[in-house]
Amino acid sequence: MERERLRAEVLRQRDGLAPEVRATFSQQIADSVMRWIQSEGFDAVMLYLSMRSEVETYGLLEGLLHAGKQVCAPVVDTYQNRLIPRRIQESKTELARHRYGMLEPKTTCPIFPLTQLQLIVVPGIAFDCNGYRLGYGKGFYDKFLTECPHAIPIGLAYQIQVVEDTFPQVWDIPVKHIFTETDRIDIHSLGIDEGL
Repeated sequence: MERERLRAEVLRQRDGLAPEVRATFSQQIADSVMRWIQSEGFDAVMLYLSMRSEVETYGLLEGLLHAGKQVCAPVVDTYQNRLIPRRIQESKTELARHRYGMLEPKTTCPIFPLTQLQLIVVPGIAFDCNGYRLGYGKGFYDKFLTECPHAIPIGLAYQIQVVEDTFPQVWDIPVKHIFTETDRIDIHSLGIDEGL
């Protein structure tokens, strides 16, 4: 009940942000993530493709491709309840609309080996300062992250999505960093780097 209440409340707040505010915040988040990826030397990144009022990721996708990174995005296999990462090299021609409403790589895009993933950018409705996330309730990402223990998961969120407690379940896997429009929250140190 607490998770459902929190999910509804944060979604209401996120959906209530004006489109121009979301666009500005998303650009600030994307810029911070891009600088961090470059400074850390990550080369193989899995990126969620945003829908509705999520932190927008298409600018980040273009930036990563322009920087010569290996970029993949998940295809949702609803029959086996799993995510399949497929590599994107040209965003204009290689994306198709899933029946859930989001864009995803076409089946002609090559499957990206899990062992080569270095960074996984995960979506979420809410994140807490211990790195736990509240998603849409399907469990796709928690299951996927167990298959990629070597990859670093990070979350993108507007500051209003960072809450005190997401009431995590035993199977929930925390992210290592949360990027907002104002901060980078580093979970392993429970510290906040201001002004990125």
